[in-house]
Amino acid sequence: MDILPWLTAQETALLKAFDANDWIYQTWAYDRHDLGTTPGMNGDTIKALRDQGQDPGLVGTKDLLNPEFEPIEAARYVRDARVVTISPGTVTGHASAGGAFPAGVDFLNREISGFFDLVTDRGQKLQ
Repeated sequence: MDILPWLTAQETALLKAFDANDWIYQTWAYDRHDLGTTPGMNGDTIKALRDQGQDPGLVGTKDLLNPEFEPIEAARYVRDARVVTISPGTVTGHASAGGAFPAGVDFLNREISGFFDLVTDRGQKLQ
């Protein structure tokens, strides 16, 4: 499947479904979100990241909303973090985790299952 016509069709469908104001507010939310504003962090984003504990990261490639360098940089401060690029070598960008491509779904299932196995007793709730 050629990805570019599919992405164009998805964008066209989304543009009909969403109000432009929604996109504006989502952009503002992305721009204004700062873990450093968490109570007790006093504006220190690195302190907040270090306080996160174990947190997985799955990153889409060629994503203008979530550039790959940001979670890679943030993961330097999160204990036991692991950043995995979704569909390395593709151009699916922000839609890379959307489930449209079987190989992407298999990749996500494998990575997320592995993470849950790591932080639980093979899917069983830890005491």
